[in-house]
Amino acid sequence: MPTDTTDHATADHATADLAAATDGRRRGSSRRTVALVVGLALAVPALGIGALAWLLVPDPVVTTVVDAQGRETELDWSEHPGRFGLPVDEVLAGPSLEEGVAEGEAMVDEMEAALTERFSVRWVAPPAGLSDDEVAFPTDNGWGGPSLLEVVNLPTDQTSSVPRSWAEKEAAVAIIGEVAARHGWSEPWFDDERWPQPAADRLAQTGGTTLAEQVIVSGGLEGPTGQWLSFTFQDLSKDDAEGTFAARFDDVADAGWEPESITLSYGADGLLPEARRAEFERRAEPFAGQVLPEAQED
Repeated sequence: MPTDTTDHATADHATADLAAATDGRRRGSSRRTVALVVGLALAVPALGIGALAWLLVPDPVVTTVVDAQGRETELDWSEHPGRFGLPVDEVLAGPSLEEGVAEGEAMVDEMEAALTERFSVRWVAPPAGLSDDEVAFPTDNGWGGPSLLEVVNLPTDQTSSVPRSWAEKEAAVAIIGEVAARHGWSEPWFDDERWPQPAADRLAQTGGTTLAEQVIVSGGLEGPTGQWLSFTFQDLSKDDAEGTFAARFDDVADAGWEPESITLSYGADGLLPEARRAEFERRAEPFAGQVLPEAQED
């Protein structure tokens, strides 16, 4: 689901984190922002900002191509139907948008059932207005044009309680990994191990300097064709004596996010609707065999 970690001590920083998280999911980054005020970070999938992404793209990328006769022509990458970071053959071999959404929902359902059986947790609805009505959004291709692919952000699922011990949290992650492996996904990782940060920053942002001490523990998994799943544990029993994180969670709890929870969020950086497959293949043909240029920053 975000590329950078930020300090959530102020509303401005929380807003910046939302923007970073949105950009990471929209632009196809596999790294996710550590969910320090998880209700804010997890509101991102429901915002539908991906629907506006194509309006924010930079200038088109044009490269010079030399054919077999030595003639030079210009190739306008804004016309590429895919997305940077998602090879055409991978897109065509992977699930369609419809298949990806259905399989993602089924996988999350399996995870929830297994976690419920093991920990007797109760899954509760996300805040009002965050529904399944719109889960796929138009996006840019990274080279100055719209893509035929669509990004996916399913509503974030949350429990009303969280396992307390580190051994239980590890067991929960193992369950998530076992289900994901059956669907051909990667092994889970913890954000704080995959992207280490200075101890002082980690303490301020997660509530501890080790995973077992942290109020916030987040991580993720990768699936085929740019699919991803993020998970978060939010455990106020690890809060400091001043109740620092409890105070931070006040606003998001009022908005309908559980202050103590396990959360699961599924998405994809770009899946191809079945109805667009023939057009995708036709439009991708001129770019076959060409060296992909660097993606442009928004």
